[in-house]
Amino acid sequence: MPLFEPISQAIVGKPDDRRSGVRRLLLTLAVGGVLLLGYLLTAALLALTAGIASDGSPGPLALLAAALPGWLALHQVPLLIAGAPLSVPPLLPTIAEVLLIALASALVARRCRLRRPDQAWPVIGAMGLAHGFVGAGFAMLLPLPFSVVPVEAFLGCGLTAAFAATVGVANRCGLIYLVWERIGADVWTGLRFGLLAAASLIALGSAVLLIAIVLSAGGMAESMARMGHAGDSIGATVLSLLYLPHAILACWSFAAGTGFSLGDLAIQPLRETRGQIPDLPLLAVLPADGPAVWWASALLLPLLAGLFLGLAVRRVPGTISRRFLVAGVAAAVAALAVLLLALLAGGQLGDRAVSFHPLGLAVATLCWLAIPAAGLIWLGGEDEFDFAEEDSEEFDDVDDRADDGDAVDGERAADGADGEDEFDDFEYTDLADLIAEIPVARGESDQPEDAELAGEFEADSAEQSADPDRR
Repeated sequence: MPLFEPISQAIVGKPDDRRSGVRRLLLTLAVGGVLLLGYLLTAALLALTAGIASDGSPGPLALLAAALPGWLALHQVPLLIAGAPLSVPPLLPTIAEVLLIALASALVARRCRLRRPDQAWPVIGAMGLAHGFVGAGFAMLLPLPFSVVPVEAFLGCGLTAAFAATVGVANRCGLIYLVWERIGADVWTGLRFGLLAAASLIALGSAVLLIAIVLSAGGMAESMARMGHAGDSIGATVLSLLYLPHAILACWSFAAGTGFSLGDLAIQPLRETRGQIPDLPLLAVLPADGPAVWWASALLLPLLAGLFLGLAVRRVPGTISRRFLVAGVAAAVAALAVLLLALLAGGQLGDRAVSFHPLGLAVATLCWLAIPAAGLIWLGGEDEFDFAEEDSEEFDDVDDRADDGDAVDGERAADGADGEDEFDDFEYTDLADLIAEIPVARGESDQPEDAELAGEFEADSAEQSADPDRR
């Protein structure tokens, strides 16, 4: 039987080989599933929008062909439509695609039991390369009037997928721990508060957008009415929802003071340059009669964001310098996030340039967050402790210990008094006298024993002489 055991192991394979095969299969299924699901969701969204906006729905082949540029736009790849550039694709579907890839990557890492940072790179590389090659292939298969540069498609799809996969496996494979291990504790705390600051910016931008929608509800209704057909107005509304992240970013740039521009139109809190804009319900929130006086009040919102960051950082234990460092790192992280998002959201929309002024917006965000937070931290001062209460508690403990010590000393004193009564008659002598008396004391103690033994020996001798039979 042992003779055939190596053969059976060679046929079945080692456990490590089987585990590697299972991991490759799971990774292949995850990558293929994400690619197929993203493409089918893009086709379904196009079919829904086209079916609502027009009387008749296009055929399946036409939908699948139209899903090719839609899938590329899903990964923020710039398109050319009849020679006109479209480099401002909607961000909401991209966010959904990033979440899908991140969930698939996290699932692969969990099922394959990946726990080390070096085990994350195959997942990230497979996701990025697969999406990059598929994007380049789609770019070469696009129907007219669409066209895309294959290299841009490869880079856009690959980088988007690689970023999403990194987000998915960062926690499971220890990439976050790897970053935490190489930076200081204060910087790590600043990174955490930077995410909080970025979330507050999104909330403030959403609040500004909500106020603008409420104030311009009539204009949005008129824009939808000018569409003529109910399906066209619904399709325009769906398109506006897809560009909702752009609107939130535009509202934050407006509140921060740098503003944004759409073609000839430029809007800031203190001034406005008029220009033609597309007739879409979302763009109806832009004012038609110039800047209003109350626009300047929008500058109070970034101040609230900075004060909120300062209040959050004040809870960090430590010195003022440590809190300054945490607030500075948090403001820098939020400003960097705004910079990257503004660069990604800008571009060409036909013959109109869309710009959120990324550099100016990042600097303004950094100042709006860091300066109010630093002022609030400075006014808050150091951590204040109730030293009087702590000292009183310490003194109470000292008094209790002193009372206990006095009681012990009293008992020892009483015991000492009794001992003095017992040893009153003891006379202390010189050490030399005591040493000299030792041999005499030994002789005196041994003398009775020697006399007794001699007496017993003499008695036995007398008995033996008197009784000859015992002899």
